[in-house]
Amino acid sequence: MTISQQHLESRLWSAANALRGPVAHADFMTYMFPMLFWKWISDTWTWEHEQAVADFGDALNDEIEADYHRFDLPGGTHWNDVARSTLPNLGARIQRALDKIAQANAEKLAGIFGDAAWGNKERLPEEHLRNLISSFDGLNLNPDEVSHDMLGQAYEYLLKYFAEGAGQKAGEFFTPVRWSGCWCASSIPNRRRPSTIPPAAREGC
Repeated sequence: MTISQQHLESRLWSAANALRGPVAHADFMTYMFPMLFWKWISDTWTWEHEQAVADFGDALNDEIEADYHRFDLPGGTHWNDVARSTLPNLGARIQRALDKIAQANAEKLAGIFGDAAWGNKERLPEEHLRNLISSFDGLNLNPDEVSHDMLGQAYEYLLKYFAEGAGQKAGEFFTPVRWSGCWCASSIPNRRRPSTIPPAAREGC
């Protein structure tokens, strides 16, 4: 069942609020956009895996499944492998996971996760980081739940929210080249199934 735009934006608002205190409002985007995109990649990867299993069953192998995935997700880098772990030093483990994902998808995701200091507990205490994770954890961002258009609206919602907090207009807040790449990347089809996004909607990506 598709979640509503209002519910999606409400959860994102809660996630952003988890950063209040140790993180300056102007820096919220540094953490929020990578989290949103990592969660989307992970949920979409799981959805694609389930599609591959449904189509091929016991005949499924790694070569066939690779065609179902938009992005390569190295072992141990899925949201569920890292974010839901109770092991200490969560920030450092998130950093390693995001670095590995970016390296495995260098042509598509170069610089997409930004330069947040995930392992810096003075800048982002682990308690606040776990609260941030918890806000995202209840969201399922697979294509059955969240459409490309919804992701785009969520991106615009966050951009406006962060800009208002900094006392600026969205267009003046920052040049969103890197982060708009997240939005554009969500329209990338997997190699087996064509994109359902009209070409006009992908202009500029």
